[in-house]
Amino acid sequence: MIDVKNYGFTEEQLMLRDTVRKFIKEYVPEEYARKCDQEKKVPWEAFHKAAEMGLLGVVIPEKYGGAGLGFTELGIVLDELSYGYLELATMIYRASVHGAESLLTYGSEEQKDKYLPLIAKGEFRSSLSLTEPNSGSDAASIQVRAVRDGDYFIINGQKIFNSAVNIATRTVLAARTDTSVPKHKGITLFFVDPTTPGIEIQRMDTMVFRALGTYQVFYNDVRIHKDDMLGELNNGWKHLMTNLTKERFAIAAMMTGAARAAVDTAIDYAKQRIQFGQPISKFQVIQHKLADMKMEAHLSHLITYDLANRIDANVPSRMEASMAKIFVTEAYNRIANQGMQILGGYSVTPEFPMERHYRESVLQRIGGGTNEILRNSIAKDLEL
Repeated sequence: MIDVKNYGFTEEQLMLRDTVRKFIKEYVPEEYARKCDQEKKVPWEAFHKAAEMGLLGVVIPEKYGGAGLGFTELGIVLDELSYGYLELATMIYRASVHGAESLLTYGSEEQKDKYLPLIAKGEFRSSLSLTEPNSGSDAASIQVRAVRDGDYFIINGQKIFNSAVNIATRTVLAARTDTSVPKHKGITLFFVDPTTPGIEIQRMDTMVFRALGTYQVFYNDVRIHKDDMLGELNNGWKHLMTNLTKERFAIAAMMTGAARAAVDTAIDYAKQRIQFGQPISKFQVIQHKLADMKMEAHLSHLITYDLANRIDANVPSRMEASMAKIFVTEAYNRIANQGMQILGGYSVTPEFPMERHYRESVLQRIGGGTNEILRNSIAKDLEL
C-alpha cells in the first residue's frame, strides 16, 4: 500500500529527501542564493559540498563511483535543491543528464571509465551545445560543421544560448558531419573541452541564469580528436532523442521544487503583511490565490514522480515527459505570477525571492523544448 502521507516514497528515499533539505537549510539559505544571483557568482561552495555528499553520483552506477540509484532519487535531489536555489540544481542536472546520462546511453567504455568517476566526485561539469542563431525549435537544422581530417574533426560555426559552458569541463556539442543526407541523419555529437584553441566564449546579458551565465560560442578551425566523438558518426540526432525524456523529467523535478518555494514565500508574506488592520491572508481573494498555487504545486509533484516511476520501470514515456514538462513549467509560471500579485510592490525587489522566481519561470517554458513544440509532439503521439 502506498503511504500517501509520504508521497509513496520508501524509507530510504525519505532519508535522502531529509538529507538534502538539511543541506539546503545549512548551506543554501536565501541570502546565499540572492548573493549569487545579484553578484553573478557561481555557487561553487554549495556545489562542492553537494559533491562531497554524493549528490552528483545519484544515477551513476556503483562501479563508476556513483550510488547506482534511479530517477526517483534524482528527482528528489533536484526537487529539493531547486527549493533552495534553482541554479545550483541546474549544475547537478547538467552533470547528471547532459554528462552522466549521455555517457551511459551512448558513450564508449573508455569514456565512461574516464569521466563518470570524475562526475560523481564533482570534478567534472557538463553543458549542452545545441542551439544556434538560426536553429532553435528546428534543432535539426544546425549548421555548425565538423569536417573529418585524419584522426581529427575540424569544427567551425557558432552556438548560442549555451548555459554554463564557461564552467564546463566538457560540453556535448552537436555538429553537422554530413550535408548530403536529410538533416536528422547528418549530425554527430562530440565531447568538447571549451578551453580548446579556436573556441571563443562570449557572455550574453540575460535576465536569468545570472550566476551560471548564458553564452554564445564561436568555433574557428577547432580540432577535436575522433576519440572525443560521442556515440556513432552521423547518429547524433537519434542519440539526443534517447535522452529527451530524462532531460524533460529533470526540468519538471527542478520546477516542482522551485514552485513549492514560491508558494511558501507567498504564504509566509501573506501571513505577515498587515493591511486594513489584519494579515492579507485573511482576505478571501488572497486565500483563493494561495489555494490555487498550492494545488498546482501539488499536481506538479504528482505528475513529476509518476514520470520518474515510469522511467525507473523502463516504460516508454516520451509523451508523458512532454506532458510533465509542459504542465510543471506553466504551473510554476502561474504560481510566480500570482505570487507577484500577492507581494505587490515588494515582489519586484530582490529582498524577496519572488522576483527571481518570476524571471526563472518565464525561461522554463522555453528551455528543453518550447511548450508549443512539445504540444506538437504530444499530438503526434496521439496520431492526430
